[in-house]
Amino acid sequence: MSATILSFIIVEYHSRSEIQHCVEALRQHLSVPYEVIVSSNSCYDDAQRAAIDQSDSQVKWLFNKENGGFAYAMNEGLKVASGRYLAIMNSDCVLHSDLAPMARFMDEHPEVGAIAPKMHDAEGNVQDTARPYVSLPRYVWRQVKRIVGHKISILDRRMDYSRVQTVDWLIGAFIMVSRAAFEATGGLDDSFFMYAEDLDWCTRIRQKGLEVVYYPLCTITYKGTRRARSNSKYAKIFIASHIKYWEEVRLLLWIPATKEDRLLSQKASSSAAEVSKRIFRKVVSQ
Repeated sequence: MSATILSFIIVEYHSRSEIQHCVEALRQHLSVPYEVIVSSNSCYDDAQRAAIDQSDSQVKWLFNKENGGFAYAMNEGLKVASGRYLAIMNSDCVLHSDLAPMARFMDEHPEVGAIAPKMHDAEGNVQDTARPYVSLPRYVWRQVKRIVGHKISILDRRMDYSRVQTVDWLIGAFIMVSRAAFEATGGLDDSFFMYAEDLDWCTRIRQKGLEVVYYPLCTITYKGTRRARSNSKYAKIFIASHIKYWEEVRLLLWIPATKEDRLLSQKASSSAAEVSKRIFRKVVSQ
């Protein structure tokens, strides 16, 4: 069995300087054996590849034959990862605390399939990286609040962002999954070129009977480019990806379509509530 505890998969798309900064933060803060797999969608030629420093034994570069999208690149890295826990991570994420407590938490809670830390921007503002499911009405309402309130991050006022808890889904800027969750789901669905693949993955992890957890005792700086809000090309991809997701899981009207869907929805809700209570009690008692 591999001694590697954490595998970090980072997609690189003409972002080598961000990769360097991201990897340096991992090196500074991590206390457990880890590896970094950089999955490049930049389609560099031989000369460009040769110019990249690959001397760090903890960092492995994969040069993909094509830019197949975010999920495709992440899956290429996940396939060769050897860690007990596998983390997909954006290149513009900067670690500020050791993630060993998060790994131990998953060791103690094998029912947890996916987990993510608290994320905040450079000014210290908490980011909405743990979210409720996105139905069409909720999506429209979020956009209205962003436009009217001039807000980048829309926090859920029902959620206590200082508490460890189960959530519906986590954004793909950083998600750590157990190997069991990866093997059960087969990784991200690469038919999503970009956007909603994280929402889909967390949904499938929960459908496998595992839980998705927000763990704010560890922190990462992340702001993101939010290109879908300022670029029509990315906005179209964003909308198309969410329509694809809604069609697949029948969340468009937030109504389960069959008896089996209804039972699954009730079971997931009940399980999430019970696991959340157990997790919260354990954290408080520590």
